[in-house]
Amino acid sequence: MARRQLKVVRLLEPELCQECRFSQMAEVEMDDGKMQRMVYCRRLDCDNWDYSTAEPAKSVQVDDAGREAE
Repeated sequence: MARRQLKVVRLLEPELCQECRFSQMAEVEMDDGKMQRMVYCRRLDCDNWDYSTAEPAKSVQVDDAGREAE
């Protein structure tokens, strides 16, 4: 997988992601080392994102994918 810059963004309507075919749950490691459970979106251009609060992420471990995005 190509190396990408991962960002954590706020969701405008989180309930929309629950049934979206592009979303999966994931364990996200923040730059400070803390782990959080979040939605991972494969779409990369969703209108449901608020970029004003974007923060960098170190890594993402997507559920059921068996691989790590860095």
